[in-house]
Amino acid sequence: MTLPQPAFLIVAMMMTGTGLIFLTLDRRNASTRAISICVIAIGLRVFFSGPEFQPGPPDVFANATFALLEGIAILAGIGWGKRIAMTGTYSAPRWTVWMFWVGQGVVVIFIIMRFVFVIAWPEAAVNDDQGISRISGLEWAIFGPILAVGIVCVAIAITGLRVVQIDAAELVRFQSLSLAGPFLLSALFLAQPLIPITLTIGLLIFLWGSMRYLMLQGKRGQFMRQFLSPEVALMVQTEGMERTLQRQKKILSVVSCDLRGFTAFSRNRPTDDVVELLEQYYELVGEIAGRHGGTIKDHAGDGVLILVGAPVSYEDHAKRAILMSLDIVSEVQRLLSELAPELGVGAGVATGRLTVGAIHGAGRLEYVAVGNPVNLASRLCDRALNGEVLSDRRTIDEASDGAGTEFHFEELAPEPLKGFDEPIPVCGVSVDPLPDGRVAKRRRRKRRAALRISRG
Repeated sequence: MTLPQPAFLIVAMMMTGTGLIFLTLDRRNASTRAISICVIAIGLRVFFSGPEFQPGPPDVFANATFALLEGIAILAGIGWGKRIAMTGTYSAPRWTVWMFWVGQGVVVIFIIMRFVFVIAWPEAAVNDDQGISRISGLEWAIFGPILAVGIVCVAIAITGLRVVQIDAAELVRFQSLSLAGPFLLSALFLAQPLIPITLTIGLLIFLWGSMRYLMLQGKRGQFMRQFLSPEVALMVQTEGMERTLQRQKKILSVVSCDLRGFTAFSRNRPTDDVVELLEQYYELVGEIAGRHGGTIKDHAGDGVLILVGAPVSYEDHAKRAILMSLDIVSEVQRLLSELAPELGVGAGVATGRLTVGAIHGAGRLEYVAVGNPVNLASRLCDRALNGEVLSDRRTIDEASDGAGTEFHFEELAPEPLKGFDEPIPVCGVSVDPLPDGRVAKRRRRKRRAALRISRG
């Protein structure tokens, strides 16, 4: 097969390669798929647009292929605009979307009629010697008005996009293609020597917008990484979002912590002071959680729920949870001593089987963890005194496999906890052995709690 001239070959390779690259990088994005198909179709058509493919005896197959590629490029470009209209922050007027549909329908009619024409009357479809499309004068007379109707419909629809708040990243691409469009379309009619130049200019403008689009999407990804532990972010990057969010049953550990005296503090302080304290508290707890491989599941007021063992699995999840909770209590107490000495912090830890994964709700994905360990960790956190970490027995059993030098625990009297039929065996955990005074205080509080329950 004869290759096109170098200028046409280079432009064709650039356009086809650009489309394939963007299709590969962002294939789940419907608007990206549409614009990538448009650019690929133009690139393939440019490959056959050099003088060496023109003119000569009518080639029915070649002319039909050319007509099909041109039609695909136009349809995909219109489909991209329609996708923007349907997914804007504020939906476009209904007539705008319908005008895109009408424009596509008219172009489909144009493609079918021209396809039939070049097959049935190849002699009449002999190309002129100008432009990529090289449609004969007779074809323009027959099909020009049809194509013009489609273009007018799309132009009207594009004006309707002005009332749509287009996604910021998509808007950059939309603006760049609007600027590149005249250069790409002019190649249909210009003399052969000018075609590679105009197409290259149009492609460079489009690439500028596409690079800006990917940069904005990358900044969004960096922003979202703030809400994930480094391990989860790495898992999403290496294994994909679907695997990371797959629903499954796992044995893992849960840590719950919250502040003591926060309700009175928030009632008596300006809201700006309360928010500033929470921000520093959340940041510190998040840093500690990431250090131990935990994933922040929820922030609720002054409470934080952390999963250890999901989405990323750890064999030593129980030990990580214990050490994490001790660090949280110690470091948060140090923070509070500087910002709000009247506040305290406590934590609860529990281990067991949970169902974790993503569920759909309110139009978005939510990562959930459902099971008794979540409730138990929360109840133990409620019972913990300032500076205290309470754990269920299972966590201690799994975490203390010959690692007693890293933390100490002491069995306390079983606790009657809301939502549990029987009192739960509880252990107090600390870096150093629990002092007798703490144990005595713990027992006094247990008796007061039992008295309140009996009176209730």
